[in-house]
Parts: sequence; structure tokens; C-alpha cells
Amino acid sequence: MYSDGRRMVGPRKGQPARIALALVFGCLLSNCGPALDTEPYPARSIRMIVGYGAGGSTDVAARIVASHLERTLGQPVIVENRPGGNGAVGTGAVYRARPDGYTIGMTSGSILTVLPWTMDLGFDPLELTFLGSTHESTYAIWVREDSPWSTIEELVEYARSNPGQLRVANSSGFGLPDIALAQLAESSGGFTYRTVPTTGGAEQVLKLLAGDVDAEANSAAPTLSHFRAGRLRPLLVLSAAWPELEALGIPLSSEAYGFSARNLSAIVAPPGLDDGARQVLAAALADAMRDPRTVDRLAATGELVEFKTGAEIRAAATEVQARHLLVGEALGRVSR
Repeated sequence: MYSDGRRMVGPRKGQPARIALALVFGCLLSNCGPALDTEPYPARSIRMIVGYGAGGSTDVAARIVASHLERTLGQPVIVENRPGGNGAVGTGAVYRARPDGYTIGMTSGSILTVLPWTMDLGFDPLELTFLGSTHESTYAIWVREDSPWSTIEELVEYARSNPGQLRVANSSGFGLPDIALAQLAESSGGFTYRTVPTTGGAEQVLKLLAGDVDAEANSAAPTLSHFRAGRLRPLLVLSAAWPELEALGIPLSSEAYGFSARNLSAIVAPPGLDDGARQVLAAALADAMRDPRTVDRLAATGELVEFKTGAEIRAAATEVQARHLLVGEALGRVSR
């Protein structure tokens, strides 16, 4: 008690703790003092979305790359399959994700170079953040080993003589297989065919083996094991090269018909990706492509392994999309 009779007022029981908590909470809200959001990236697991079903070329390559990224980044990289719309569903999920580096994706040729002008995606794939590319897919026209067609000429003749009867598997929607077959039809005098949609390359093979379709245009990862087991027969290499098939005398479309199909692949992230995360991810991808074991595993799938930086693969996608657009315009398939 003071000399003038006033009572001394001290902190009440528990008040110091409440004041301290209030000050800490205030700092959290106002970001006072040293920055609190300074945890190094990445601090938790990363999703890698693939817009096709498991077992296809994009999925297989994504899992190989993800396993190396995990070792470099020190965090799990979880491959998540979101098939649908020939890659549109999965790539759209990447596009709309938070640009913090915890959602990335592996895309392929159809979504990068064909779908943007055949349907309203609600986004532009070229606005994605391109981190780099590990490969381009080899591509060929396949039939069953017991098929009546032993050569591409025989298949074309059947299609021309039986309009609309040839059943061809694709990855749901007008995509790269259709671009390739449209160019084949045009350069061989014209024919029509029916498409049977699937979730991706792995299901295309299953439908072909089951007899649900007569042919397919597909890449190496889903087809090579069946080819080597004597269940599938290649008729025409659509990509710029496929050494294993070329060695067996399978013709190149570029030499036989004057065209080839580039099936690009890219590792992407949402637009506006945090620059720090972008640099970390791009460096980790480049490191993966310097690793002989990772490169050997990718090459073993039959794909054309070649590293491209983010800028290089975006430029390639822009150029190939423009080329495919010309084909689409000639077919009357441009909707935008």
C-alpha cells in the first residue's frame, strides 16, 4: 500500500503468461521480428500428377524421375494418376494448384500440342511453369501378332476398302494418335476409322490384346514387353526414330509417308511458381539427368532420352503445337 492509501496493483495470477502468449500471437499475425516462414524448401512431400493411367509411358517415366528427385530433395515425391480427357484432367489440376512447389506434373504431347486447339481446356498449357524434359516418346502403329495385316500397306488398304470399320484405340479425345493417323490417311490416299477411348497407353494395349480394337498408335513403355513376348506387331514408326524397330525393318513414317509425330514430355508446375522452388526443382531435375542409372532406366523403357531445360522444352512445345495446328485446320478440327 502506498503512503497516500492507494493499494499497489500487481499482475494477477496467470496474467504474465497471457500477456506473453498475446505478444507471440501478435508477432505471428504481423510477421514482426525475424521471419518465421523460413523453413527450407522442400519441407514436406511433393505430388507429381500424371494425367494418364498407371503403366503408360508418361507414368513409367514419371516414377523413374520421382525416385531420383526424392533422393536429391530429401522428401517423398508421390506420383498421383489422374486420367481423363487425354491428359486434360491431370494437367488442369497442376495448373490450378497453389504455386508453392508442392504440386508438379509430367505432361505429354497431346495436352501440350493438340488439345489446346481442339477443346476448351479452361487453361493454356503453355502458361505452366516448365521445369525441364527428360525424353520424347517413341511412337508406332501396333496390331496384334495374329492380325491379318503384316505391313502398314495392308492395314491402309483395309481401311480404304472398309470405310469407318477400322477400330483404333486412343487416349480419350482427339490427340496425338489422331494427328498421326490423320496424316497417314491423307498421305496414303484417304481413309476413315473409328476411335475407342481409353485412360492411356496401358489400357490401349489391353484393348488391343482383348480384340476390342484393331490397331493403336502407342509408345514404348506399354508395348515393348508385349512385342518382345510375341503378342504385338509393329507396322510403322511414327516418331523420328525407334532404333529397335528400325533394325527389324519397320519403316519410318517420315521416309514412307513424309511425316513424323513428336510426342513431347515435360515436367511442369503451376503458373507463377515461387522462384526459389523453381530453381530447386529445375536443379534437381538436371541432376537426375546427369545420373547414369536414371538415364539408363529411362532408356530401358524404349524412349528417346534427351534432357531439355524448361526454356528449351517450352520452345519445342510452342513450335510443335503450331505445326499440329496446321494439321488440325486442314482436318477442320480446330475449335478455338
